[in-house]
Amino acid sequence: MEKKSRPAEPLAATFTTAPGEAASPRAGTWPGWARGLASFALFYHMAAVVSGALGVPPSSFLERRVADFFRPYHDLVDQGYAYRYYAEPPPTPVITATLRFCEGRPDQTVRLPDRNISGPRMRHQRQLALANALFTDVADARRMTGDAAKSRLAAAYARHLCTVHPGCTGVILHASQHLIPDPGHVQEALSAPGQPRFDLFDESLFTTPEWIGEFACDGS
Repeated sequence: MEKKSRPAEPLAATFTTAPGEAASPRAGTWPGWARGLASFALFYHMAAVVSGALGVPPSSFLERRVADFFRPYHDLVDQGYAYRYYAEPPPTPVITATLRFCEGRPDQTVRLPDRNISGPRMRHQRQLALANALFTDVADARRMTGDAAKSRLAAAYARHLCTVHPGCTGVILHASQHLIPDPGHVQEALSAPGQPRFDLFDESLFTTPEWIGEFACDGS
């Protein structure tokens, strides 16, 4: 009888594996610790996204506690503006800038977010995110130093406005909040005779503008 021949080993194994040694991992594969770390990061991110979506009202006490656990991560990656996070009804920050010019040229008002901005809807989302970050930084500066003008983001925004508006000599910033109307008030207003729609931008839905500071365009 003929003896069965052993299957030939891969050519690569004859050069990479010595007798009695296990075959080494394939070239290009991650080591075990790296795969474990990447898997942990993915599961952590997915848990943060799910908890953030479930933690908004109406939610249970446990859901809110779990969402609070991931709050530092949401702040770090600026993830609080994702879909459904708006289900929680906080007011919308609004930053109003008054641009001063030389004599003979009237002041100009710039609103962030701009209601009439053109382009894709993602530009509106970006401006909402910028306004929220600026509003938060101003509140932190007011709490820590007692002076909202110490906000680095406010000073940076003023410098940007000076750059993109030639001839501007100074910028005055105010902050307010656009409140979410009570559903009962909206229903009552819509049921009134001759009221075809509810004005979401009525002045009564905005808080009194708070002074942030005045910034000179020469940097002083």
